[in-house]
Amino acid sequence: MTADLLLTNCRVLTLNPQQLLANAVAVRGETILAVGDATVLRSLCGPKTQLINCKGQTLMPGFVDAHLHLLALAGSLTGVDCSEATVRSIDDLKVVISRQAAQTPPGEWIRGYGYDDQSLREVRHPTRWDLDSATSQHPVRLNHRSGHATALNSRGLALVGIGQNTPDPIDGVIQRKPNSGEPTGLILEMAGFLRESLGSEPDRQDEGISRMNQKLLECGITSVQDAGPNNDLARWSLFRELVDSKRLLSRVTMMAGASHLEEFTDAGITWGCGYHQLRIGHAKIMLTMTTGDLYPDPLVLRALVSECHQAGFPVAIHAVEGEAVTAAARILGDDRFLRHSGDDSALCDRIEHCSECTTNVLGLVRESGAMVVTQPGFIYWNGDRYLSRVEPGILAHLYPVDFWHSAGVSVAFSSDAPVIDPNPWYGIYAAVTRCTKSQTHFSQHPANSRNSGISVLEALRMYTIGGAYAEGTEQFKGSIQAGKLADLILIDADPTLVNEGELKDIKTVLTMIGGKVVWERGSPSNY
Repeated sequence: MTADLLLTNCRVLTLNPQQLLANAVAVRGETILAVGDATVLRSLCGPKTQLINCKGQTLMPGFVDAHLHLLALAGSLTGVDCSEATVRSIDDLKVVISRQAAQTPPGEWIRGYGYDDQSLREVRHPTRWDLDSATSQHPVRLNHRSGHATALNSRGLALVGIGQNTPDPIDGVIQRKPNSGEPTGLILEMAGFLRESLGSEPDRQDEGISRMNQKLLECGITSVQDAGPNNDLARWSLFRELVDSKRLLSRVTMMAGASHLEEFTDAGITWGCGYHQLRIGHAKIMLTMTTGDLYPDPLVLRALVSECHQAGFPVAIHAVEGEAVTAAARILGDDRFLRHSGDDSALCDRIEHCSECTTNVLGLVRESGAMVVTQPGFIYWNGDRYLSRVEPGILAHLYPVDFWHSAGVSVAFSSDAPVIDPNPWYGIYAAVTRCTKSQTHFSQHPANSRNSGISVLEALRMYTIGGAYAEGTEQFKGSIQAGKLADLILIDADPTLVNEGELKDIKTVLTMIGGKVVWERGSPSNY
């Protein structure tokens, strides 16, 4: 069989334990034809075979980001930057909003992204009155860096229908002044409410989608899993439009909001439906402590998990705090035991984030059979804040990737973008070194003496084959093997050979999806 493409003169990190290294890869159509030695693979070449000389650089599978929020990421790339790098105080927020207001027609929304109350000088969220002083002619919406809080000005509150007599939704909070009950402008866990109130038009910005597409390809991310808890049929149609029009080139698995499962099942759509470019993933369930108590409570959560499983969907449960992780693990373990019949191996449930995980909770997670989809990049980007502000008893158990791995828990890495930068190398660096952005070693903290990093190869697998396993596509992608999709990236250094401190600086040189070069650094092409 003749190859359409042969990549040679490269160090191939296959991430396939049976054949870890090679120096050439042959591709036919969308899939990998053969992996091995260039002198052997040249026999697969014909007169029309394209040759790519990789110039001694490293070829590896494309990254699979197992948990992010695509449309929020697109919006953040065109909205007002309110991150710590730009904004250090409430006054700074006012300045950047006023500046945007000066170039925005009156009445149009001003949207800001990435503000962090804990990094502001005042150590608080902006209020409606703070934002009103920046502009009274525009509705203003600022998304917190976590994605779980939003600050609105008075005009914004009015447009979404929040007033003094508006009741809190059962799964969210409208912050109010203690005496009057007047909304302050801060709302928590109400992204779905905002979407219903405002529609999805702001998410359709072509410029944001274009920038997001380029950002993902530049980072070498060839597959993504959108973890929107409110994903419905309309969002599925939007992603299909973006994929079919080739405005979004990375492969997409879209989780289905658990509250919308009936929409999907009525349409004959269940877990795994779709094709390589776009498919339906797990049912997403939010388990939060925003109101001070677990929501939903364990009895309701247990019933919801069972309903999802009966509908043919494995579940992905958002659980950050130790109490939430404990509840999720127990319920998943119980349901797994009840439905175990030897043929349910495909229903691999997930715990998203699993940020706080003590040794006792680790045992529950392992027994649940669920895999953990987590974000080691939080250690890099937020670790210095954790070290100074998080209670030592909790700090010792934040993102313990080494504990999960040594306990035999399956782990996949992700970014949760736009909460942090989607670039996988920051997460890989943090998983290996346990170092923060300031190069402070997490394990050197007295409360963290038990935690250590994992190997580079283990981290790479968690960001490739681990991500594929998390969505049930490990037979198609995540490693460089014959028969798998030719989703490949060329990088400028071998991560297994560089100093650990240089991992975060590795750059993608070329990104290939389905055997086609879709992005390369620099122009014109040198390959």
